[in-house]
Amino acid sequence: MADQPDPELARLLARAVEGVGGEPRAGQLEMAQAVAAAMSGGRHLLVQAGTGTGKSLAYLVPALHHAMSDDDAGPVVVATATIALQRQLVDRDLPRLVESIGPALSRTPTFAILKGRRNYLCLQRVNAGPDDEQTELFDGDAAHGKAPSPTSSLGLEIARLGDWANRTQTGDRDELVPGVSERAWGQVAVSARECVGATNCRFGADCFAERARARAMRADVIVTNHALLAIDAIGDGSVLPEHDIVVIDEAHELVDRVTGAATEELTGAIVERAAARCRRMAADESARLDEAAAGLGDIATQLPSGQLLPLPPALVESLELVRDSARAVLGALSSSDSKSAGDPDADGRRKQAHAGVEAIFDTATRMLAGSEDDVLWAAHEDRRGVVLRVAPLKVAGLLRAALFSERTAVLTSATLTLGGRFEPVAANLGLGADEWDGVDVGSPFEHARQGI
Repeated sequence: MADQPDPELARLLARAVEGVGGEPRAGQLEMAQAVAAAMSGGRHLLVQAGTGTGKSLAYLVPALHHAMSDDDAGPVVVATATIALQRQLVDRDLPRLVESIGPALSRTPTFAILKGRRNYLCLQRVNAGPDDEQTELFDGDAAHGKAPSPTSSLGLEIARLGDWANRTQTGDRDELVPGVSERAWGQVAVSARECVGATNCRFGADCFAERARARAMRADVIVTNHALLAIDAIGDGSVLPEHDIVVIDEAHELVDRVTGAATEELTGAIVERAAARCRRMAADESARLDEAAAGLGDIATQLPSGQLLPLPPALVESLELVRDSARAVLGALSSSDSKSAGDPDADGRRKQAHAGVEAIFDTATRMLAGSEDDVLWAAHEDRRGVVLRVAPLKVAGLLRAALFSERTAVLTSATLTLGGRFEPVAANLGLGADEWDGVDVGSPFEHARQGI
């Protein structure tokens, strides 16, 4: 870390604090200087900043200062654990910062929020009409001039989403009030795996997810969440724009969020819905997958809660049937590629069906592999019944290889030490002993006196 404070950074922080109507705090300045030193020096930093420090300004001001200092510096990515903090940064902190310190910078800084593709409504999915999974939710035959009408509460939710699609400017699920159920949203959104790609989609030019990513590509600061950061780091494709600096707020939750992103689950209902989306494209094979779904559901109800070690023979047999049936469906879908040529909606439905079945095949295969690095367990839930989950035992290796070896990270939280030491948390995150610095800037509050 830098021995000498940066006077320009101190001036910018003072302007920022004044702009939000705050008061100077020694811990905030100490943290800002440490963050700036980490960004310029390329060394990881762990910062414990107690309640009242004002840590968001203490990393946002250095982030903007860093982005402005070099046109080739690239964006600074800020990842949070909660939607509430994302909204605070984007709706309150960053607009105030741009107003207060923008005139003192070489140009007006920009910022954007970026979420996973599934958080944005998919125009292709909405306009393609009901697929095989949705047919039971609507009456009517569009081919004979009869408009489909919803026949259930789920159908009503999907119909409302269709109306919203014509009004929304962003397609962001968080802006839909009141919200809808997860299953309803799943009928109008796609994962990155299911997306046909902007160049292959007739709505590519208007795609909400692509527009959000384009805005992020031009921004100096990109606000996202731990889950998307994890997907970008450990997934197959790049989600975030190229960046060399990442600030991870609420860092005490990072391991859990990355573990969640690397966790896969399976239920009879999940397999059944995937089979339903394939009926017109792979009738015989999807029927086999449907039978495998029913068998998995029956076996799952007999499983005890908790870790499954070793796997019960009946469960092994059921998972093998799911895996093999899914493989057969994938083969049938691949052979039907030419039949949808020239029909973008049919191609979209086929790719989305393929992605759903491929995920089931991969999950069943992973569960059967019995890797020493994974743990498999059954969870009994009131709403969904028995859910099978497989997750990595540790993500330190993933984080080290995919995140910390590729970019400089600043991790901050009110609770980052154990017994006054950063080492346990650093090791849990996958940081080597000589790769990081730690600083505890305390809190301006006198907790005992103010608590009383």
